[in-house]
Amino acid sequence: MSLITELRKSILGGYVDSIRNEGPMYIFMKVAATGYIHSFYMRALAAEWKRTHAEKYLDAAKSWVELNIRLQGTYGDPAALNMGYLFETKDNIPQSWFIADTLDQAYGMLSVAAALDPHDPLYIKILDSVLRYDKYIQQWFLGTDGFSVGYLDGEYSAKAAYHTAGSRGVCYYAAMYKVFGKETFKEKGLALLEYVLNKLDFDSNFHGSPLHNRSYASDALVSAYYVLAHDDQALRTRIKNKMSKEIIPWALRNQTEDGFWPHDRFGHQPGAMRKIDKSEMGPYSWGMAAGIEIFAKYILPPDSNVETMLDRAYAWLENNLVPGDIHRWGYHSWAILAIIARLSPNSLFPFGDFLPSQNKVRTAILSRTEMHQESKVLQTV
Repeated sequence: MSLITELRKSILGGYVDSIRNEGPMYIFMKVAATGYIHSFYMRALAAEWKRTHAEKYLDAAKSWVELNIRLQGTYGDPAALNMGYLFETKDNIPQSWFIADTLDQAYGMLSVAAALDPHDPLYIKILDSVLRYDKYIQQWFLGTDGFSVGYLDGEYSAKAAYHTAGSRGVCYYAAMYKVFGKETFKEKGLALLEYVLNKLDFDSNFHGSPLHNRSYASDALVSAYYVLAHDDQALRTRIKNKMSKEIIPWALRNQTEDGFWPHDRFGHQPGAMRKIDKSEMGPYSWGMAAGIEIFAKYILPPDSNVETMLDRAYAWLENNLVPGDIHRWGYHSWAILAIIARLSPNSLFPFGDFLPSQNKVRTAILSRTEMHQESKVLQTV
């Protein structure tokens, strides 16, 4: 078994064991009280269940989703998903409540719904939950101007766009369209895609950073290409151009020799920055890598520089990620999606079904990578 394959098994196995042994409420209150992080695990668990049909993955995902539904309405509006952080409310007004975070939670729930039998009682509960949530968030929906932030520092904010909410909305509405099949959800996703393609500031430091923004946008562009654009070749070309011009060149310039991208998010005010320590791994490295991996594998022409960059990134994960470290769950949640994007992308919702079952160019590249790994092992014997 290759190192990267072992990582997939270990990361998900550790998360499943935590859900089984401690329960989702304990994890939410004591380990990682951030719903969007767990949404990435939900997507990964649903993908691994689709690949293996091992019930432990689906059972763990269902357990977390059931908690999400029980907590809906416990922080602010009855339809609002509880995004975590253990924030307080004053007169039922949230201290902070972010559209971006809760869009990811809903996306994770939809990923689990897609894995369920429609007769499963949880399937109907998820659909009811996300429909109530979707109706609630329309007050922040700005169409081609994106999504606004939600509540920030105790203030209702529904005018200015927040970059991450726009990109997460693309994923969310692609998932809503895939589950419900209703054109209205596709139309909303396409409107947000126009925001991402035309207006999103990839270098904004407002509750984000150049790496952070590209991580979420990379993920969104995959769903946009396969689910929202579908057979619109002109739109697909625009999506490819955005990845080729805004994300990949930046990734090539800023990757460290070790293989990651440095942490660059330090504040929430525009321009809030401190000197970047290039030895500090940026957790959002792996969301960006996951999106680039799909584009490099299936969408863009072969590029040896991009392949080398990705090989270096995945080698860093193989050599440095320690499964089970609860203090690193944040980057592990993105890392597991990046690993699945490399090993079994056809299992990922909502776009996996659109991917070719095999890619000969990448198969050859993986073979060379595995040969290199075997060579390193022999040298240490």
